[in-house]
Amino acid sequence: MSHPSLLTAVHDVLVHSALPVQAIESAHPLSTEYITVTAQLGAVINTTHRLNHALSQLNDLPLSENATKFVALMKEHTVLTSSINQSAAASASFLSLLRGDNRAVYPDTSPPHPAKIAEWGRNLGMEVFVDGSTTVLAGKVLVLDIDINDHVAVKTSFANNTNSNGNSSAAPELDAFLAREVTRWINAARRAAGIDTAAGHSKEDPAVEAARCSRAIQEHLRYLMMLDGLAASDNEKGLRWFMEPTVVSDHIRKQDASPQTQTLDKFLTQHALPLPFLVTPSLSFLVWLSPRGYLQLLRSSPPSKQSSMWNIDIPIAHLKTSLFDAIEDDATIATLRLVPCAEVAQSKMSSSDVPGDHTLLTAPSQVWVLDFTAKLPQNGVVMCQHRMRVIQGIVESRPIDLISMGSMSSIGSMSSLGNMSNMNFGEFGMASSQTHGSGGTGRSWVDLLINKNSSAEYYTATYKSPNDIHPPLHLRLLAPVEPGFLLQRVPVRSVKQALRVLEVVREQCWLNESLRILQWSPETQMLQSTHRTSNTEQGMQPEDMASTTLLASVLAGTVAPQSIPVNVYLPSSALSALSQPADPFTSQHSGLGMGPPASAGSSSGASLFGPGDLEMEMEMDIPGLSMSMGGSVDMDLGMDLSTSADSMQQPHGPETCPSPMIVLTSPRPVPRNGLVEIRVTLGEGHISGVVGENGVWVEASPGVETAYMSEVVRRGGVWSLPGRVWNKR
Repeated sequence: MSHPSLLTAVHDVLVHSALPVQAIESAHPLSTEYITVTAQLGAVINTTHRLNHALSQLNDLPLSENATKFVALMKEHTVLTSSINQSAAASASFLSLLRGDNRAVYPDTSPPHPAKIAEWGRNLGMEVFVDGSTTVLAGKVLVLDIDINDHVAVKTSFANNTNSNGNSSAAPELDAFLAREVTRWINAARRAAGIDTAAGHSKEDPAVEAARCSRAIQEHLRYLMMLDGLAASDNEKGLRWFMEPTVVSDHIRKQDASPQTQTLDKFLTQHALPLPFLVTPSLSFLVWLSPRGYLQLLRSSPPSKQSSMWNIDIPIAHLKTSLFDAIEDDATIATLRLVPCAEVAQSKMSSSDVPGDHTLLTAPSQVWVLDFTAKLPQNGVVMCQHRMRVIQGIVESRPIDLISMGSMSSIGSMSSLGNMSNMNFGEFGMASSQTHGSGGTGRSWVDLLINKNSSAEYYTATYKSPNDIHPPLHLRLLAPVEPGFLLQRVPVRSVKQALRVLEVVREQCWLNESLRILQWSPETQMLQSTHRTSNTEQGMQPEDMASTTLLASVLAGTVAPQSIPVNVYLPSSALSALSQPADPFTSQHSGLGMGPPASAGSSSGASLFGPGDLEMEMEMDIPGLSMSMGGSVDMDLGMDLSTSADSMQQPHGPETCPSPMIVLTSPRPVPRNGLVEIRVTLGEGHISGVVGENGVWVEASPGVETAYMSEVVRRGGVWSLPGRVWNKR
């Protein structure tokens, strides 16, 4: 077999480098684009070496009387090769529209018919038998009996199952899943064909929905055929490949199920809920559910007297149905499934030595992954750098330096590509000159979450009380300078590994969903778009004509401000306990310990952040704040603090991560002065070390009541806490 010409190799590199790799996705080992990008970079390097070698050979050729003829022949060969390559590229582009994962969806208005199911099975290499409304699809081990006469009925059986009963299904949960998927396709196809306009409901064109449903069923059958091949190679033990989702779910339930009934939202603050056969013919996990999603579930849940295996207040059947329709945008779902090893970055995954753990089935060419992209429109989970580092420590036997993850210079097969810290790969591969001295990029994970197109140092939002119990809150969020990544796939080998990964993801989801409650805007944009009207335009008297009544109300503290400023911080590491002993410099302030700045040249041991060195206190007490501020820190309190401390360069434990926290600081209502600080933490508190009520722990400055706050946070009112404190003045 002849090798491709040099021009063909260069053309292939140019064609593949123009593939539509999403710019917002970082090509790191836990993303779906990693293998594609590394292959493209490897091809670029190999072609560069070949080009260098070829040019060296041509340069060494002696010039002769045949040089002109040789150059003419090379030009003719170049024209012919370029024409062939362009034709091949056009054909490949056309085929990519038909076979690619992101191929276009063409509307399908044909009515549902068993012949379509039979066609799908034949395309996947299954044996097909059609008898009226019944279609039988058979692989080497798996046999599916699908009847779509009046209502959809699916029965699964296995060829090598010696203990099967002809009247019962071998996998009832798989039957229910396939019946649900086929029913969705039939309802959409009937609406698209105009046969039954009342069959179900849809948010999109029924013809497009029918095409999507048919494609989803084909993907499910393709996955089952992959399991069928693995089962055939295991002979009598092959059935375990189809039963693994149920086995894993039962294993988790025996360890985490509570004897008392729990509400679903409280349950999710401690565990991910396994749901076999939810999105694919495998095991899915409900990782997080927003307060709005839980409220919709609670209101739409039918009364049920049947006992649930998980002892939660939402019936499992209603939960599965709602996750596809009503609350699909409010839930974070991870799917544990098998994928080819070629689609996952090679890593040194540690084996499970935990007693009582369940090791997942292994195959030479397949690997288990936690997939966060299996359910649309979810395309991954935005994660901060620290938690990505923790996930690497859980999965691999050695932690990976995620500071250089954006440059992909130290992970997996990319180690052979050299240092690429100056190459641009999406959002997180900026040139090193744009970094903030931490090895990461200038964009924060908050930018990736709420402002994908650009970045900002501060974000602002307004929270208004539904009952007007307090003035509007003007929230000002300081974006931490900690890079963000889109988590898409995580390879795992055991149930314990998967659950530990989901614990880290759940913490990040709590932060993400809390931020998504409000509409955040970059502060620069808000300053440009806000028009400050004069007192006359607002119908108020000029300042020099202020009444004595208004002045008296201000002095008495009875006037309501137009808005209450609230500073929002997202610490990246654990903070010290909020309650501190009284200090002469900070006795009138709380929380952040912000007192009058020490005079220049003072040798007093009392700093703005408590006793000790200023830089150490900024790094230890307020690490999220110091990390985000960088050099000059201006906190709008008449202070200017300078520090060179960079907590991003501090070592972190490979498998430890502080609980996510939201810090809210607001001024105390007059006549009192100072600041009120509220800390909301998912999980353990700082003092008692136990998980707070409703899965969250709330701390506040001395004198502030916090007993009711955990319930407020549970219902999605975390941003209203400063207003509630102001209202209780």
